[in-house]
Amino acid sequence: MSPSSEFPEGFFTKQERADGGIIIYFLIILYMFMAMSIVCDEYFLPSLEIISESFGLSQNVAGATFMAAGSSAPELVTAFLGVFITEGDIGISTILGSAIYNLLGICAACGLLSNVVSTLSCWPLFRDCAAYMISVAAVLAIIFDNQVYWYEGTSLLLIYGLYVLVLCFDIKINQYIIKKCSPCCTCLAKAMEERSEQQPLTGWEDEDQPFIRRQSRTDSGVFHEDSGYSQLSISLHGLSQVSEDPPSVFNMPEADLKRIFWVLSLPIIILLFLTTPDCRRKFWKNYFVVTFFMSALWISAFTYILVWMVTITGETLEIPDTVMGLTLLAAGTSIPDTIASVLVARKGKGDMAMSNIVGSNVFDMLCLGVPWFIKTAFINASAPVEVKSRGLTYITIFLNISIIFLLLAVHLNGWKLDRKLGLVCLLLYLGLATLSVLYELGIIGNNKIRGCGG
Repeated sequence: MSPSSEFPEGFFTKQERADGGIIIYFLIILYMFMAMSIVCDEYFLPSLEIISESFGLSQNVAGATFMAAGSSAPELVTAFLGVFITEGDIGISTILGSAIYNLLGICAACGLLSNVVSTLSCWPLFRDCAAYMISVAAVLAIIFDNQVYWYEGTSLLLIYGLYVLVLCFDIKINQYIIKKCSPCCTCLAKAMEERSEQQPLTGWEDEDQPFIRRQSRTDSGVFHEDSGYSQLSISLHGLSQVSEDPPSVFNMPEADLKRIFWVLSLPIIILLFLTTPDCRRKFWKNYFVVTFFMSALWISAFTYILVWMVTITGETLEIPDTVMGLTLLAAGTSIPDTIASVLVARKGKGDMAMSNIVGSNVFDMLCLGVPWFIKTAFINASAPVEVKSRGLTYITIFLNISIIFLLLAVHLNGWKLDRKLGLVCLLLYLGLATLSVLYELGIIGNNKIRGCGG
């Protein structure tokens, strides 16, 4: 079946699109990019800051949990639709199709589009990569026989629960890792020395144990000791906006180019203003949970439209659906993760960006357990969920290579997120994506070419 058959019919026929109507689809794609950028910057990230502040989370823990869950809302919605609505084949390529892009493509975007060089911590990246490898192995083991039972869906939820439990004790594990690894790893010791030099700038005072400032806060220095606002909030929205409401979204910018973008985005601004409380304002600050879920809902809606337009565009240009799944659709479904990670990285919060990149993949893997468990345990307990597991070995190898390459590139770059790392990740992503496309097209391997709609 054609990939576009999972979406509503377009407003142009294929011939009309070929005659120039495809330009309208390109404009809609660009507009959805702008819409998701607005909802992430104005609503999603501010709600995440207040959630992090309320629960006492560090930037890397917040990035691996709430930020990953919110930006991965489209994948969760897609998983539910695939199990309950369309009841179609949830192929392993669909589940893991955007994983390589998430790991290397978004990291490349964060490095290349950020003007700030961020120092990365060893433990958060290693923790999330290890959790990701475990989650991939669990999913592959579960669907190896092409059937999913209730206890297998439960096991995915338990693994994610264990991952969250590790995050709860992140400070103690982090300090233990630093204590044991610093003497034998000069690169890690140098990175920690650089971070300790930056600590006075983020509210840390000189004590005998600088990494144990408060037991309820981790070593990242996101939270200021004597302030009710997080350093993340200060860095993202400016010191002048911490104690007072931000300017109204209806204030027209003075610069000509910004004024043009403001006019174009006004329908999105009005829509979000009427449906989502702005938790940056004192009146709505206590409604940050509503802001988080509403912004996640709008991210899902905008992503659905984006992927719909990208799919029809690819079919109009006669791009094979396997290539679409590995390139355009993979990037399309990961746009919320890309935008959120880049916005955070541009503010110097590299740990949070990297934790969101890998943590969202962990969430994507393990959130499959939710619809599987609900259907096999409550809806239809007598029959398992049927899935397709073609290409298990091939995809597993590529995912493991991606994780190893990412860790190796970060280590060789001195645990810094900069343009050099972004360029390396971009080249690695292009190389792995090219090999994947060649395999899917049958140029390498024994796979047969499957055209669009074929």
